[in-house]
Amino acid sequence: MIYVRHILLLFFLLDNFHDILCNHDTDRDALLSFKSQVSDPKNALSRWSSNSNHCTWYGVTCSKVGKRVKSLTLPGLGLSGKLPPLLSNLTYLHSLDLSNNYFHGQIPLEFGHLSLLSVIKLPSNNLRGTLSPQLGHLHRLQILDFSVNNLTGKIPPSFGNLSSLKNLSLARNGLGGEIPTQLGKLQNLLSLQLSENNFFGEFPTSIFNISSLVFLSVTSNNLSGKLPLNFGHTLPNLKDLILASNRFEGVIPDSISNASHLQCIDLAHNNFHGPIPIFNNLKNLTHLILGNNFFSSTTSLNFQFFDSLANSTQLQILMINDNHLAGELPSSFANLSGNLQQLCVANNLLTGTLPEGMEKFQNLISLSFENNAFFGELPSEIGALHILQQIAIYNNSLSGEIPDIFGNFTNLYILAMGYNQFSGRIHPSIGQCKRLIELDLGMNRLGGTIPREIFKLSGLTTLYLEGNSLHGSLPHEVKILTQLETMVISGNQLSGNIPKEIENCSSLKRLVMASNKFNGSIPTNLGNLESLETLDLSSNNLTGPIPQSLEKLDYIQTLNLSFNHLEGEVPMKGVFMNLTKFDLQGNNQLCSLNMEIVQNLGVLMCVVGKKKRKILLPIILAVVGTTALFISMLLVFWTINNKRKERKTTVSLTPLRGLPQNISYADILMATNNFAAENLIGKGGFGSVYKGVFSFSTGETATLAVKILDLQQSKASQSFNAECEAWKNVRHRNLVKVITSCSSLDYKGEEFKALVMQFMLNGNLDVNLYPEDVESGSSLTLLQRLNIAIDVASAMDYLHHDCDPPVVHCDLKPANVLLDEYMVAHVADFGLARFLYQNTSEMQSSTLGLKGSIGYIAPEYGLGGKASTQGDVYSFGILLLEMFIAKRPTDEIFKEGLSLSKFVSAMDENQVLKVADRRLIDDYAYSTQSSSTGDHSSSFCGNTNWTHKAEECIAGVIRVGLCCTVHQPKDRWSMREASTKLHAIKHSMLSL
Repeated sequence: MIYVRHILLLFFLLDNFHDILCNHDTDRDALLSFKSQVSDPKNALSRWSSNSNHCTWYGVTCSKVGKRVKSLTLPGLGLSGKLPPLLSNLTYLHSLDLSNNYFHGQIPLEFGHLSLLSVIKLPSNNLRGTLSPQLGHLHRLQILDFSVNNLTGKIPPSFGNLSSLKNLSLARNGLGGEIPTQLGKLQNLLSLQLSENNFFGEFPTSIFNISSLVFLSVTSNNLSGKLPLNFGHTLPNLKDLILASNRFEGVIPDSISNASHLQCIDLAHNNFHGPIPIFNNLKNLTHLILGNNFFSSTTSLNFQFFDSLANSTQLQILMINDNHLAGELPSSFANLSGNLQQLCVANNLLTGTLPEGMEKFQNLISLSFENNAFFGELPSEIGALHILQQIAIYNNSLSGEIPDIFGNFTNLYILAMGYNQFSGRIHPSIGQCKRLIELDLGMNRLGGTIPREIFKLSGLTTLYLEGNSLHGSLPHEVKILTQLETMVISGNQLSGNIPKEIENCSSLKRLVMASNKFNGSIPTNLGNLESLETLDLSSNNLTGPIPQSLEKLDYIQTLNLSFNHLEGEVPMKGVFMNLTKFDLQGNNQLCSLNMEIVQNLGVLMCVVGKKKRKILLPIILAVVGTTALFISMLLVFWTINNKRKERKTTVSLTPLRGLPQNISYADILMATNNFAAENLIGKGGFGSVYKGVFSFSTGETATLAVKILDLQQSKASQSFNAECEAWKNVRHRNLVKVITSCSSLDYKGEEFKALVMQFMLNGNLDVNLYPEDVESGSSLTLLQRLNIAIDVASAMDYLHHDCDPPVVHCDLKPANVLLDEYMVAHVADFGLARFLYQNTSEMQSSTLGLKGSIGYIAPEYGLGGKASTQGDVYSFGILLLEMFIAKRPTDEIFKEGLSLSKFVSAMDENQVLKVADRRLIDDYAYSTQSSSTGDHSSSFCGNTNWTHKAEECIAGVIRVGLCCTVHQPKDRWSMREASTKLHAIKHSMLSL
């Protein structure tokens, strides 16, 4: 037996001796064959010649004995072509590196013969084809790197036979299918890199048993599975765990802390849930990224989590954003590593004050607390963080004055503090943030003027200052902002002319200056802003003509000039040829020669006549016209007065075009078929509403709604007068259009009063929220409810902030929200409406006489409080909660002092989502995924990401509802704040 072993050993030595000493010519031939079959644009292989020693060629390394090729390293040379099979003749090869080239095709099967190969590297190529199963024969292979290619197909299961393999990298290819469980046999493996492919299915648990593993990355695939309970015990040497952007689920096992060598944990964008993990003993941890999952917490869990990280003194990045974390942050927050560079807790349900002691984090670059419920003041210690580049704390409830800390932020490029309750002025020191590109201070309570220093930040691209109480003019320094793309300054008290220098802001795409007090004319050169996509100058005091230069705005999508005092002829070209892109309502002196514009936008028809020949003629005509008009008005008033005396008057309000302004009792009787029961739409506190089909002498017919007042009730006439008075003063796309009123006598000689209104095909919101046949699927979808909420908020915002005097509805509820054929919401029923006249007793009137509707009445009204916009805000908040919680405020569960608002506010996030109408989430996820066929994000994230979007939306809307139903009126949001926030929620939900 010993003799046989010696013989075999001798043959092996002789064979290898021959291989080492006698095959260098074969190696040279293989290299020359390789050169002949590839394209070499940089001539890197030009010195490869049969007349020279191949061991001196570029990229070639040989053994000291026998001149055998040990290494072929040719990265980044632009080489292309297929891999020649003759490379398999390099039998002594230890390393093959062809990275950053353009090789394509399949890996030759002959590569499986390289039994002594210890390294193959083919990263950064464009190889195509499938991996050869022959590679599974390379029993001595230690490093296999095919990363950054275009490889397709599956991983051959034979890779599991590469028992000596230490590094396997197949990242950034087009590989797919399931990862073979045979990889778990690679018990010497140190690094497994499979990221950015198309792998799917459950990740093999056998890989979690490779105790030698140090690096594991499978990010950006479509893998699922759970972390085993003994995870930390089976992978004690693991340093990097990167599973981001997959579909992993389940809870994080406590045993993960036993993997004490962990430096990087990235589990972001998965479906992990349960309590936020506690990480003890991870002293080497530098990156902890848990964002975009479903982790939950309470205040006590937050204490445990941050306490557990106190020993992670090397921590640089901490991201726990976009989860369901609730409760307060503990004081131990300040015990985090002083090496911290990025801190993100955004998009959770965290509350309490911002933690103190942050001056410790001198290395902090990014600070993100946005989209939570933090309150209190902004800690001035933040000013000590001199190298900060980003501060994002928007959409919280922070208050007080903003400390003057900005002079220290010389590296800051994003400052986002909108949607809070900050007061005071804007500090000019912001102008010292020379690198600032985004500034968001919108939707706060800031006053004073806009510092000129802001307009000297030449690199600024985004400026949000909307929804504050800023006054003064827009500085001429605006011309410095040549990089500015978005400027939103609406909803302030800014005045003066729009500076003509704004034409220098040549990069502007969005300019929103609505709801201010700007006056003067629109700058004639505004049309020079060629990139402009949105221009909103509505609700100001602008005068003069519409500049013809606006016709040149080729990319404009929205042009809103409504509710100003513009005059003259509407331009005819460009954006003005598309009625859906511009809004001119509320400008009574505008005219047009375009009949479509006249009919749809409410402007006058321009009178075309001969040019004036004499100056005297127009003066005479004007005098005659004025006199005739005066006489006509006297006749009209006399006629109306007589008709009122006869009690047979028909008062016109806001007639629809093409319909007669006068509708009589007889017309109403015929249209409703003598008030037939089948035409009864609904009953209210002061009367009934019927559907009526009216036929007019012009041959036209129209289906309208008729509200018949029940004059037997004592306050019905008062309600009718209030409603008529309200409708004469308001006009908005989300208010029901009242065509006319009828005050007359019926055929019995008794008093008759009615309002004729636009008919709403889809009834009211109450009927749609609670359909009789729930299983029919007719219930409103999430997006429909959100759109309806925005419509109602827009209408109430208009009544409160854009009407003079402001109008208080006093009876906002689902039954008074009507839906047209397109499911657009319209607020109706102004029977209890009040005007907030200043300096009159009317403004001080009590609400003790208001009935309203139980469950929607603001608590202060029950104590005789005055009618106020805050009362409407409360009603809107209850309506909002009802729409998404799917419970009426009069439900039996709300007893003994418990209200819908208290019920919701007492819950944490998970409970709120449980009581929400589940169909909102399921239907949205299904419909959105179905409509996204072919979209990478849809196939990648699956249904769960859409579900998360829906849940984020519901949670955001509920926050708005709670902010509107705070017990103290002064602490409630305004309707403008609520409306703006709902728009932001919709934008966030629809964006990917």
